[in-house]
Amino acid sequence: MSKEEHPDIIKYYDALTQHIKLLRKERKISQLKLANILGHNSTSFIARIELRQNNANYNLSHLVLLAKEWNLNIKDLLPPLEF
Repeated sequence: MSKEEHPDIIKYYDALTQHIKLLRKERKISQLKLANILGHNSTSFIARIELRQNNANYNLSHLVLLAKEWNLNIKDLLPPLEF
């Protein structure tokens, strides 16, 4: 089993994805606007992440960009670890 397939990692990626999706919706930011913030030109990138398709996930550089754009501490983008 690769580290990306470990159940705890998958659970955390799911929680991270849902947390960022909630923050995006609270700010009334479209998938396209979020994609643009992260340097992409279409919604397909964000849609794949939010649907958890093809192992698409937010990475550290995405979190740095979002924290800066949303004027948050990067820790505010991370859901708590609950196992």
